[in-house]
This record gives sequence, C-alpha cells and structure tokens, in this order.
Amino acid sequence: MYLKKLYRHNKLLFIILVLFALAQLINNIRQDIFISPIYSYGMYSIQIKPTQFYTVPEFFADGKQLQAKDFSPQQWDNITLPVSEFYAQDQWNLYQWQHDIKRLLPFTDSSKFVNHITEQEFKQWYHQHLQSLLHRHIDSVNIIFSEYYFNDTSFIRTK
Repeated sequence: MYLKKLYRHNKLLFIILVLFALAQLINNIRQDIFISPIYSYGMYSIQIKPTQFYTVPEFFADGKQLQAKDFSPQQWDNITLPVSEFYAQDQWNLYQWQHDIKRLLPFTDSSKFVNHITEQEFKQWYHQHLQSLLHRHIDSVNIIFSEYYFNDTSFIRTK
C-alpha cells in the first residue's frame, strides 16, 4: 500500500499527507469556510442547469447603447458587474448573513455586514464610474433590464 511505503521512506511527508487528508475530511463534514488548499466537495458536486428566464441589463450612455463587442472582457465586466451586484445586494446580504456570518461567527447585529447604499447614491456613483471607464463626459446614463426566455437552443427576448 502507498501509505506504508511512504511511511517507511519519509515519515515527515507521511504525516503531512495524513494531516492534509484529515483536514480535508473534517472540512467536508463540517462544511466550514473553504480555505485553499482545503476545498469542500460540495463546491464541485452539483451540475448547474440553465434557467428558463434571464434578466439582462442593457446600458445606454447619452442615448447610445453600449455593446460588449466594443470593449475588452475586463472593461465590459467593469461596466456590467457593479449594476448586477448592486441590484442583487439585498438577496446577497441576506444570504451572506444567514448562511455564513451568523452561522460561523458570534454576531447578532447584521447592520455591520450589509450594504446600505440607496439606488440614487448608486446611480450617482455609477455615472461617474462610467465616465472614468469611457474617458469622456456623459450627460445621461440609462440602464434597462430586458428579459429573455431560453428554449434550450436560443434566447428569445420577452420584454
């Protein structure tokens, strides 16, 4: 057996390997915070299937729609992710508080762990953020959320 040979050859390496395996096992049983190089099996155990409906933000600067093809992937992420994250923050805050913080840490007040930015404050910040990304002055920024239906082969816009 490999472990017997390893023990005879190098006791220190054997101890390190056994401790790593135990840490991995304990982490999977407890479902604690994932710390590299210790990973939870649950991170890789579920197949993600497409949903039927997707909400996609469309971005307009001075009435002209911004297209992903005109930007690098990093630039497009800088344009889209702040909007997606802001509008998902309420669900995210609740999830983080209930799933991780409250379960793992001895805190009872969630106000220190949730975002309190209003939509108006976000829109002001995002306007400045988009100006800095596009390197030009922008008079108006408009974000429209469109819904798409996925029929297993293509997306069909519903509104």
